[in-house]
Amino acid sequence: MFYRAIASILLVIQVSFVFSQIVVEEKVVELDEVEVLSGSITRSTFKISHLSKTEIEQMPVQDIGKLLTSQPNISGIKKGSVGIDPVMRGFKYSQLLVLLNSNTKIEGGCPNRMDPTFSHISKNNINDIIILRGPYALKYGANFGGTIKVITNYLQFHDKFENHIDALFGTQSNHVGLNTNLKIRGGGKKLAYNISGSWSKFGNYEDGNGNKVNASSEHYDFTVNLGFKPVEGHLIKLDFTKSLGLNVDFPALAMDEREDNTKIYDIEYFGTKFKTEKINFIRAGAYFSDVNHIMDNKQRPFSDTLVAISEIHATNLGTNVAVNFDLYGGKLEVGLDYYNITKTGDRTKQLIKQPGLPQFSESIWDNANISNIGLFAEYQIEKERINYVFSLRADNNNATSNPMSRIKSNGDLQYYESNTNSDYFNISFSAGLNWEFSNNKNLSFSLGRGVRSPDVTERFIILLPVGYDNYDYLGNPQLLPETNYEADLGLSLTKQKYGSVLLSTFFSYVDDFISAKEVPPSVARPQTKGVLGVKQFVNVDHVFLTGFEFSYKSPEINNWGLSLDAAYTLGVNNSLPNNDYLAEIPPFEANLNLNYKLFKNSLIPSLNLRMVASQNKISEEFNEATTPGFGILDFNLVYRYSNNISFVGGVSNIFNTAYYEHLNRRIIGSKSPFYEPGRIFSGKMIFNL
Repeated sequence: MFYRAIASILLVIQVSFVFSQIVVEEKVVELDEVEVLSGSITRSTFKISHLSKTEIEQMPVQDIGKLLTSQPNISGIKKGSVGIDPVMRGFKYSQLLVLLNSNTKIEGGCPNRMDPTFSHISKNNINDIIILRGPYALKYGANFGGTIKVITNYLQFHDKFENHIDALFGTQSNHVGLNTNLKIRGGGKKLAYNISGSWSKFGNYEDGNGNKVNASSEHYDFTVNLGFKPVEGHLIKLDFTKSLGLNVDFPALAMDEREDNTKIYDIEYFGTKFKTEKINFIRAGAYFSDVNHIMDNKQRPFSDTLVAISEIHATNLGTNVAVNFDLYGGKLEVGLDYYNITKTGDRTKQLIKQPGLPQFSESIWDNANISNIGLFAEYQIEKERINYVFSLRADNNNATSNPMSRIKSNGDLQYYESNTNSDYFNISFSAGLNWEFSNNKNLSFSLGRGVRSPDVTERFIILLPVGYDNYDYLGNPQLLPETNYEADLGLSLTKQKYGSVLLSTFFSYVDDFISAKEVPPSVARPQTKGVLGVKQFVNVDHVFLTGFEFSYKSPEINNWGLSLDAAYTLGVNNSLPNNDYLAEIPPFEANLNLNYKLFKNSLIPSLNLRMVASQNKISEEFNEATTPGFGILDFNLVYRYSNNISFVGGVSNIFNTAYYEHLNRRIIGSKSPFYEPGRIFSGKMIFNL
């Protein structure tokens, strides 16, 4: 395996020398309009960071959730090698608002979140990822703990019609696999287009101890983006995405993904020129995501006794419109948005060794539906080097479902709940300022109240082990919304001689926090073999989370560059008599990166040291286990022959360390940790012609 990886990398290098004889003419192109987020990232009233396309291409990871963990205070819940769920400042799942492009939301099908939003998007098509921490950016939706925007539909217009080709080919050892992408793009003054297709396939891997981990996956992605400029200052975009996941292993879950078939339709409008100069822009959009998810246990040892197949259909339909105009020396943006989620699915079981018994089905969700309509306003004004931002949002959230029921194979009723309707009116607001108190010195402060209504799983799941601990979970249609009261304080300092420092701290107090509590057998009995009992989602009085992010970047001295990131979050459930720590909170982490630029920045080697502390602050209520600390050293090499041809290669986990993350779920059916891959050699060629 090792020698095969070396051969693959040498082949890629050889190809790069062949292409080095190609002379490609460089051109300056007209860039498309971009929406500005709450001022620039450096002048924001709360912490914003982003990952550019170049940074994304240079990272040797195959999953977007894993990609995000390169950012301070973002970790990932891992159940397989893909489908990793981000955790930002201790907030996770629907506590984070994840958007594709303008306002598209994707509802996955799997109750255990095999298919979070990022699993339906090809990493190769991403142009930018924008990360907004805290409950402050309310114009994008009901924001509770933070927002992650993934931009894929970037288009380029030209004075004369042009056509270009982008291609990517990557390979790696250990977790042996291929990653390919081909994009044809072009445009003129009025029309622009992208047509792209991706295919990736990865096998199992060996951890640092030499043990095999089932982690294979295969994905196909096809995307079409069209842009029209009927008149100057007005842009219409039409997008279609088709994503197909096949035979994806999830060793920490009771099932594997057999097929995930997703279609996403999106239309956007962005206008900047109108008869009145008071209007800065109008944006509007509509989308529809359709997910068909199939999973089974056919690759599990116990499938010779019981075969279970789950099929879920999930849709999300939404729209949004906003107007930004000048008002009293500032800018006011007002608008509304709407989404409607539907989710239904069954699990079919067959007892293999008892062929006389018929198949029987169980509802996972039975026509569950959540709709939400929101009104929002955001006002920005700058006075005497202070930038102020005020936001207000109102949401009406309605949920309904057919009666929640579980019937045994013999026809006996195991569980029944008919009261499944709920309706909530939520108010969120935030205020913040950024004060440039001297040149290159900024102080920011924000206060916010973000309200989140319960999601489909928390309301309507019917007896499935969807939590961290080994229990069947039962939805609670009468859950109350969570309310996050948060404060952020940030300091940014830049000195040309010494570099730049960014420090941000936060404190979050959550009312009606959604947790879970064990119920007696008289309420519900477990339906999954080997679980300890049944827990139902409930609200607890309050919890708090607090922590910080620190970043330092040195000035470039004799072509040397150094950066350091560190972050920490503490989560406490103080609604219990003896208090308890919140489950699935990552430990302290720091990353040190050292790079050197050679041959006028055309060759850049770098070393990255990642240091993670042990996590001993664990939840006793959820039977959470402590995890040891570790250190990982990676090497990366970027070679840019020109702006059109580049090579990226490297070695991950150079010393073949055996380690696992605190948020990795345990291997199903055992107490064994889910170890990360050992040493991996990787290589990638990128062409932009």
